[in-house]
Amino acid sequence: MLYTLIMLVCLSNTPEACEVREEIVRDLAENPGVAFMQAQAFVARWIDEHPGRFVQRWRLSPDLRV
Repeated sequence: MLYTLIMLVCLSNTPEACEVREEIVRDLAENPGVAFMQAQAFVARWIDEHPGRFVQRWRLSPDLRV
């Protein structure tokens, strides 16, 4: 199932400089609770791949464009 991961991403050295990022996430479980747990790994990987930024908060939403 497709989901949209919506993250509020901020710069580490300027925490007030934030932006909303949306990423399409594929192959997550249809059960929202399980999909939420699976998405945590995606968020952690995103943080590792983007040094100097942190995710202040995030949420997962079913992608209705399918």
